[in-house]
Amino acid sequence: MSCRVALFYDMDACHQPTGVTRHALAQLAGLAKRPEIALSLISGRINHPDGRAFWESLDGIPRRELPVRTRDILRWWRIKPWPPLDWWTGPVDWIYCPAEFPTVLRAGKRAVTSHDVLQTLRFDSPRKRALMDRVFAEANLILSVSRYNTERLLEAFPSARGRVAYVPNAADDLFFDPAPLHEREHARADLGLPPGMPYLLSVASFQPRKNLARLIEAAGRLGEVAGGELGLVLIGGGSEDAARPLREAAARLGRKAVVRFPGYRQGIALRAAYAEARALVFPSLCESFGIPVVEAMAQRTPVALADSTALPEIGGDAGWYFNPLMVEDQTLAIRRLLDDDDERDRRGNLGRRLAEHYRWKTSNDRLVDALTRESGGR
Repeated sequence: MSCRVALFYDMDACHQPTGVTRHALAQLAGLAKRPEIALSLISGRINHPDGRAFWESLDGIPRRELPVRTRDILRWWRIKPWPPLDWWTGPVDWIYCPAEFPTVLRAGKRAVTSHDVLQTLRFDSPRKRALMDRVFAEANLILSVSRYNTERLLEAFPSARGRVAYVPNAADDLFFDPAPLHEREHARADLGLPPGMPYLLSVASFQPRKNLARLIEAAGRLGEVAGGELGLVLIGGGSEDAARPLREAAARLGRKAVVRFPGYRQGIALRAAYAEARALVFPSLCESFGIPVVEAMAQRTPVALADSTALPEIGGDAGWYFNPLMVEDQTLAIRRLLDDDDERDRRGNLGRRLAEHYRWKTSNDRLVDALTRESGGR
């Protein structure tokens, strides 16, 4: 008999997807192909055209759209345990939330993915931590995206011990294929760079924890960046309040510096950006995985990484590491990377091999194994 799984997520998040949404969509795609899984999908009311288009593309999957937005039903469930989600799903073995959603059920089991416990502990309010405590306490199964995240989860929520399975993030298969020459030739124009200009790349949202202002300052201490010979491209986006300090930091580098903020990129445009970059620089202060690191390594792009949180786990011996709080240390790591062609090639090839451990097929295998094992082999 199939294991009946209802995946509950907010399809409006398909617009400019974060790592959490990319995880959710990849697991959805994987579960839909599994003969041992009877999958259904449920989302709050969908308002964004990207979410609507994706939803309507899923003709082969039974699905239900709630009459209210996902965020509204989640807020309601914080204060009142009604209505149960399985009113809409019908009988299921699992309600699977690929994020830390608090849900209300009459029957069945809950599985949730824990993406970034450290962010909750460091940056979120006590109320958010209390909510996570409730989510993890009620979950029958907690999927954790990295070994590092699992350690932090069990330190902060020790009652979760025995209910945690390792189901890592990954990179889409597209990033493991070489970017064709015609795509690479258009990369600089797409990013707003002069033809032929080498560049450093960042792929991150503009949240303060991503530490991008320090990256801009560190890159600006390189003579090639200050002199306009080496560009800096920050792919991503955020609120005006988050973006303003980054533009101001870029302006302080002087008129010759070439710093670009092209917005979000996905798919082949993002792959080409990685393939043409001299390096990905990822200075995050709080990271429980780091999907862009795997995407870059899959393209053999060298990676300069913060020496803390989960990044050494993901980058392994392929990375050049620095203290993310020290601008000078970040500059020196980038300098060492740029100055050693042979080592850059060696670590680029090593990174490609390490990235193979982070395929969505492998991650989905782990998810299905955890769900079916906890269902008693159904």
